[in-house]
Order: sequence, then C-alpha cells, then structure tokens
Amino acid sequence: MQKKRIILVLIAIFLVLAGIGGTKKVVEMRQAAQKERQIKFLKRNKDIIINKAFTVDGKLDVKDIDFYWDTVQVEYSGIIKSKPYGLNIKVTSTRLSDSKKYADILIIKTDVERLDSVVDVAFK
Repeated sequence: MQKKRIILVLIAIFLVLAGIGGTKKVVEMRQAAQKERQIKFLKRNKDIIINKAFTVDGKLDVKDIDFYWDTVQVEYSGIIKSKPYGLNIKVTSTRLSDSKKYADILIIKTDVERLDSVVDVAFK
C-alpha cells in the first residue's frame, strides 16, 4: 500500500514537471514567432523607416545603411516596463554630410501587437 502511494506521488510530480517544461517550450516558440513577425514588419517598411530617420531638409543624408535584424527588441515606455512603445533595432550608416560611419539604435513607434504602420522613428 505504501509503495503504491509513493509511486503515485512520483508519477504526479513527474507529470507536473513535464507540464512545466512543455509550457516553457510553448512560450519560447511563441516569442520566436513574434520576433520573426516583427522583423518581417520592419523589412517591409524599411524604406519608410530610412526616410523618417535620415531625411534632413527634405534630402536623404545617408548611404550604406545596414540593419542588424537579430537586434530587434520591443521598446517600453515609462520607468517600469508597463507599455510596449514600439520596436528598436541597431543600424549602421554613413552620413553624406560628413562621410563618417555611425552606429545608432532606431526606435520605431508602432502598435507592437498589430504591426500595421510606422507612426514615427527616432534615435535612442
């Protein structure tokens, strides 16, 4: 009787731990899919982002822009990460005005859930 009880408890513990591990995998898969969706959105809107970030006095002041897609992250507003504000990404570029190479982080303001439009672009 005692052995059956121990075996049942061990089986229950195993099932609980297996469920936790499975849940963690699902969350990781969901996050990976969400990041891929964000990258596709940024690639689709690359020209808009470049124009909003690098246009000076009506002219594009940049060449050789490289986007580092693996650096995409959700940007939060406020001191506590309470509300998603947009996406940020690392870029490097050469400015035409001084021919220097710059590394910047762009913040793309957008609805992070819907990813339907680029509202604004700023430098971090």
